[in-house]
Amino acid sequence: MSTTFDARDGDGVLDPSPNNVALADEETLHRTFLTEYAALTAEARADLGTEAIVLAPKVVEGAFVRAWDARAKFRTPAEVHQFLVEDVHHAAARALSRRVAARRFAGHEHADAHVTHDPSPDEAWAHIQHALHGEAHSPQALAEQAAASRHGAAEHINVATHEGSPWIPLILGAVVLAGLLGLAAFMTRMSADARFAKALAAPDVRVVSSTAGRIGIVTLDDGTTARFAPETKITIPKNFGPEMRAVRLEGNAVFTVKPGLEKQFHVFAKDVDVVAKGTSFTVGAYPNDSAVVVVTHEGTVAVGRAKDLVDVTAGNALLVPPHSAGRAATAAEREEVDGWRTGTLAINDKPLRDVLDSFYRWYGLHLSVSPDSVLTRKVTLRASLDSTRQALRGVEQSTGLEFGYAGQNMVFHLPSATAAAKKR
Repeated sequence: MSTTFDARDGDGVLDPSPNNVALADEETLHRTFLTEYAALTAEARADLGTEAIVLAPKVVEGAFVRAWDARAKFRTPAEVHQFLVEDVHHAAARALSRRVAARRFAGHEHADAHVTHDPSPDEAWAHIQHALHGEAHSPQALAEQAAASRHGAAEHINVATHEGSPWIPLILGAVVLAGLLGLAAFMTRMSADARFAKALAAPDVRVVSSTAGRIGIVTLDDGTTARFAPETKITIPKNFGPEMRAVRLEGNAVFTVKPGLEKQFHVFAKDVDVVAKGTSFTVGAYPNDSAVVVVTHEGTVAVGRAKDLVDVTAGNALLVPPHSAGRAATAAEREEVDGWRTGTLAINDKPLRDVLDSFYRWYGLHLSVSPDSVLTRKVTLRASLDSTRQALRGVEQSTGLEFGYAGQNMVFHLPSATAAAKKR
C-alpha cells in the first residue's frame, strides 16, 4: 500500500546534489570533442556534398555548442553521442536549404570564398570556447547578426535586380523580414532553454524524491503543487521563481500549475518539454519507460522538443517516444501512467519481470519467482493501491502461477500437481 508524505515536512528524501550528467564540465565536453570531432566532421561532409563541404566545420562546431546548452538532459555518453550525430545531420540539412535558397534568390552560383581552409581540431575547439564564453546571446551580438543578415540580403537583391523584375526586391525583403522575425523568436526560445538547462544542472539545485511505496507532495515557490508517485525525483533550480518556472522530472507526477503568472511553467522529462500555464496534467517518465506520456486534466499543455511542440487539450494524452514525434496515447497507455492518481494500479500485457518491479514500487513488496522461465509470462491487471491482495490475485489470474512463501520470502511459483488437478 502506498503512503503519502509532504516534502515540506522533511519526511521525504531531500538530496542537495544534482543529478548525474554526462557533460558535467567543460573538461568533459573537451574530451568528448576530441573523441567525436573527426567522425562528426566526416558525417557532415558526406551530408553536405562536394559543393557545400566547406560548411562542415561550422556545422560540427555548432553541434557541440548546442550539446553544451542542453547538457542537463544527458545522463550517459551514449546520449551525448546520439545528440551530436542527429544535430549534425539536421544542421547540415538546414545549411544546404539556406544555400539553395540564397542561390535561387540571387540567380547565380557563388562560392563560399570566405572559408579558406578546414580548421584544425585546436582551432575548432577555440571557436567552440569563444561561442560558449563570448556574447553570442547579447543584444549587441543579436543586433550585429541581424545587420549582417540584412547586408547579405541586400547583396543578393543587388545581383538579382540587374536584369530581374522590380517585384523581386520587394519579395526578397518580405522573405528576409520574415526570416529575421523567425530568427528572433527562435533565439529567444533557445536562450530560455539554455537558461533552464544551466539552472537545472547547477550544483545548488534542490532534489525532492520519494521511495518505494510512498507518494509525495511538494508545493513550489510559485504556488504550483506536484503530487509525485513512488521512486520519483523532481529537480528544482535554486532560483526557481517568476522568471525560472522550470523543473526536471524522473518518474511520475501530477502537476497543478498556479494560474495567472506571466511566465509559462516547464517540466523537462527526458528530452521532452511540457509547457503550461494554469492547468493540471500528469507526466510519466521513469528512466526505464520506453516513452514519455503526458495526460492533460484541465486546460492545455504544449508537449514536444525545442520548437516542435503540439497542444494537448483537457481529456487527451500524448505519448512521445525517443527521437520521434508524439502520437495520441491509447486508453491502456494512458491508464498505466495516470491510474495511480485515482488509486489504481493498471498493468497491460507486460512481462512478469517488469511487473515485479511495479510491485516493489507501488506496494514495497519484494517478490521472486520459481522457476525463472516464467518471468516472460504476460500480466494484465487492475488493482487498488490499497489492496495487495487484489494485485497478487491479478498476477495469478494472468499467468496461471500461485502466490506463496518460500521460508520468509514471497514467491510466485507453478501450481502443485494437486492444485492443478483440482482446477481441472
